[in-house]
Amino acid sequence: MARLFFTNIPYDCEENELRNWIQARGFDVDSVRLVRDMVAGVSPAFGYVSLRGRTTEVIDVLDGQDLNGRKLHVRQDWRDEHYRRRS
Repeated sequence: MARLFFTNIPYDCEENELRNWIQARGFDVDSVRLVRDMVAGVSPAFGYVSLRGRTTEVIDVLDGQDLNGRKLHVRQDWRDEHYRRRS
């Protein structure tokens, strides 16, 4: 399973919208979690996505793609790599 960190997500993007966008590109989404500002109730443009598949392939395809006029940045979730090294 690939755990990815997405940045530059449109502020008004909802989790289902991001999930559908990724699935339309041929990837099987396990979960999406957009981080929300508790006061304003909007996303500060980043979130976490878990996918089934190879991490490098997903990053190569999705990084730099446009979602509602914003270029997404996708990389491996640093926590995934950190926890794997500790095991």
